[in-house]
Amino acid sequence: MDIVYEYQFNINDVDEMMHVYHSNGWEGHTQEDIITIFNMSTHVIIAKQDGNVVGFARALSDDVFNAAIYDVVVDVKYQSQGIGKNIMELMIKRLGELSCIHLISMYSSEKFYESLGFRKLKTGMVMYSNKKLKTEYTV
Repeated sequence: MDIVYEYQFNINDVDEMMHVYHSNGWEGHTQEDIITIFNMSTHVIIAKQDGNVVGFARALSDDVFNAAIYDVVVDVKYQSQGIGKNIMELMIKRLGELSCIHLISMYSSEKFYESLGFRKLKTGMVMYSNKKLKTEYTV
């Protein structure tokens, strides 16, 4: 399986990206949302097989000290094939030598991110407006 990694968002990929989100149960992402969040992101990696989107990630960075990685998502049909790992390794490389790269993980993905060198924070804090997310992710 030849996977190609692209570093720019293409609006023509929106429907396929929405399918990847939805395949993972992330039903809240509309076409408009995807266009906005990927256009506003400073770093984008999109994985494609035969021209079709199978995974992606995005990040926001000041390119000096800090970055935050968001939406590391691989279509469920393509998971456990190294695509997510490749996306993350490429993203970390593209972000460069920063003081800190932040990431919020789902519980089921913590071991995956730890294998890439991420560690839990002692002092991290967050504010969620969504009550379900607040209950699920905060202490």
